Amino acid sequence: MHDIYLYFFANSFIVRSGHKANVDLVEKFVNFYHRYENLNLKITFFLISLQILHLYWLTTDVVLQKIFGESFFFVANNLLPIFVVIDYIEIPALISGLVFYSYNIRRDKSTANKSYLFLGLLGVQVIHIFWITDEVVYTSFFKSSLVEFPYVLSWIAILIDYLELPVMADLFYRVIKKKKRNTR
Repeated sequence: MHDIYLYFFANSFIVRSGHKANVDLVEKFVNFYHRYENLNLKITFFLISLQILHLYWLTTDVVLQKIFGESFFFVANNLLPIFVVIDYIEIPALISGLVFYSYNIRRDKSTANKSYLFLGLLGVQVIHIFWITDEVVYTSFFKSSLVEFPYVLSWIAILIDYLELPVMADLFYRVIKKKKRNTR
């Protein structure tokens, strides 16, 4: 049952050419992931940690502007495209995080409940991305809202972004723990 998450993500990338071929490819993916587990952990941590810059923008330009009426976002205009790119890196970061925690549920039964929690936090992020991104893109292109969100829902959407912080902390802890274990 715990393998279902990892198999779902792996299977979604495999062309349906028969059940046996799918199972073999999923098994190969899991074996590959296991072989490079430490590298995958570091890549996942790096990608998700980049979202700190997105949270900096969100806090200083959106949240504080709503509270105080002015933006506290200070960055050179030529660096603004970096923040946009980092926002789009959230998609591979979430995929990497979802696969990592799915694999961890399969591998380590003692921390499965914690992995389920982080999987849930990342899952909410996936839904949130499509909700917010569609709204922002539509507003940018057409200068009007596709759907008007109530004020409270806007704040909930903003708070959902901060659900990545516990995931970042957990991944940081795991990287440090692996490093200590490997140096012994």
